[in-house]
Amino acid sequence: MLSNEQVQQLISENELLQIQLKDVNEMIEVREEELDLLRQTADHARQLQSRLDANLYQIEQMQNRIGEDQRMAAGAARRESALEIEMISSLKMETEYYDLKDQFASTKAALEDINREVSETKGLYAKLAQLTTRVAELESNLEIAALDNLFLKEELDRNRKELEEAQHKKA
Repeated sequence: MLSNEQVQQLISENELLQIQLKDVNEMIEVREEELDLLRQTADHARQLQSRLDANLYQIEQMQNRIGEDQRMAAGAARRESALEIEMISSLKMETEYYDLKDQFASTKAALEDINREVSETKGLYAKLAQLTTRVAELESNLEIAALDNLFLKEELDRNRKELEEAQHKKA
């Protein structure tokens, strides 16, 4: 039978292991929350990429439209009576071009922001992988400690039996 001191020590070690297990579980919960946040960030990045693709498509369509309008303007330039209308149209196209240019610059800046966020996300994923490895290592160490505890208990029981048998034989 275990002495009170040994029982107290086992209880103390068990409580310590329980606290460590609780800490590990809390860390896992924090990492899961971080992972959810990263997933949300990735979804946001995909949404921004989709918007960027749509904006790029619109820019391409506007460039096509500008090209068509320029061909029409060249034809209208041949006619003197339509010269004034052609000039107004050209001014509108130029305004649209600068608006598109501004939109393109804005979209390009947004893309750079997305790329920066993606880079940051990669770093967070790498850190998460390291932390996951560390959690697995700690869990493995905990299992090894539990097995060591079990083996020590079995060895203690054997030693007690041998001691009792030795004392019984002496008596």
